[in-house]
Amino acid sequence: MDNRDPWFEAMDNTTPVFVYGTLMKGNSTRGLNMFPGAKFKGTAQTKKSSYSLYDLGSFPAVGPKGRNSIQGEVWEVDDETFRQLDRIEGYPEFYSRQQVDTTQGKAWMYYIPDIAEYDSVYQIKGDGTVAWQASY
Repeated sequence: MDNRDPWFEAMDNTTPVFVYGTLMKGNSTRGLNMFPGAKFKGTAQTKKSSYSLYDLGSFPAVGPKGRNSIQGEVWEVDDETFRQLDRIEGYPEFYSRQQVDTTQGKAWMYYIPDIAEYDSVYQIKGDGTVAWQASY
């Protein structure tokens, strides 16, 4: 007889997700630490330096073309939390997602394919790795 806690059983089928903005732990609006189906794996950055990071005011977005790696976190999320993240990010209408190599292994990352063409966005520039900082 298996007496495992149902939470651990649910976490057996998890998906790694790389987050770099409002979903990072400690964010009072929607940090993944507030989701019962999410488990923090660790801080991370993308292994490739082929991305750009934009500040859209209250949240960031990654662009798929650039010269930077992105600083963030990797979380293991259950299926329900992954579906919630898709809704939060407006996937696939607003954000897209792709698997990326991070310093914590492969993970899904949300990005906006044509973000460089948006008006009123600010590219966070720097050499090497860049990170978004909430301005509130």
